[in-house]
Amino acid sequence: MASFLPALSNALSVIMAVLFIPLSALTYGIDAISASVRTDKARINVAGVSAWFYSQGITTDGENFYFSSKNTLIKTQADKKTLITADYSAIPDELKARFNTKHIGGISYYDGKIYAGMEDSKVFEHPLVGVFDAGTLELLEYYPLDDRDDEGNLLVKKGVPWVAVNPDDGYLYAAENNRTPGVIYYYDINNGMRRIGEIRLCGGMSMIQGAEFSNGKLLLATNDETQAIYSLDTETGENEKILDRNLTAGSEGEGMTVIVRDGKTVITALDMGPLFVNAFVREYEF
Repeated sequence: MASFLPALSNALSVIMAVLFIPLSALTYGIDAISASVRTDKARINVAGVSAWFYSQGITTDGENFYFSSKNTLIKTQADKKTLITADYSAIPDELKARFNTKHIGGISYYDGKIYAGMEDSKVFEHPLVGVFDAGTLELLEYYPLDDRDDEGNLLVKKGVPWVAVNPDDGYLYAAENNRTPGVIYYYDINNGMRRIGEIRLCGGMSMIQGAEFSNGKLLLATNDETQAIYSLDTETGENEKILDRNLTAGSEGEGMTVIVRDGKTVITALDMGPLFVNAFVREYEF
């Protein structure tokens, strides 16, 4: 059965691609005529039903890519389109029953596993980090981010829109869903997701949607006015804007990941089109 699902999904993708050729042309056209100073070097347009699976987070193991929606995970080949495996109901019943978990946010690959921010969306009482097997996309374990301040309030109190694992030390970084976040917390994934410390941000960033580490710096994708991507020094909290995405008005900037190709660092980032019937997977060099 497991081997049958990717084949079925690919067949459905072909059928849907044919049906949505006009939709793809429409959304490409909107993107083309609305561009101001568009900075992407390449893009893939995923239109129609398939766009749902590209609507939240993205990460890579250096070869294959992984995408999240609010309740699914998929794994593709390097072309970001050819499906390897998928879990179309990635939130187990146990989490739904125990924590009312409804939403998967940003994701990050580390050491054969996918780490995902998860939350009871709109309630925000049970922020979690889910750990999935990168081969099967099966949930292996989960960790509540239930640390509280001196007054008993959750530190991460508005969901978990993104996570990022630093491959140099195995620390996971996360922040709550806040328009202007003031702090990022980091946790030791090799010690029961114990909170290690925090980074006080120096300002300049808003609406962070996704993040990934590159060369020791934390890169963060936002949904601010220009859908900018920033580089953060995790020692000082200081950040620097490295590029503006300048998406079509009404679009939503989503997650991002980083890959090295031909000696160049390439950012691959997601955005949902203004009609929310398509998603773009774009590449940026910096």
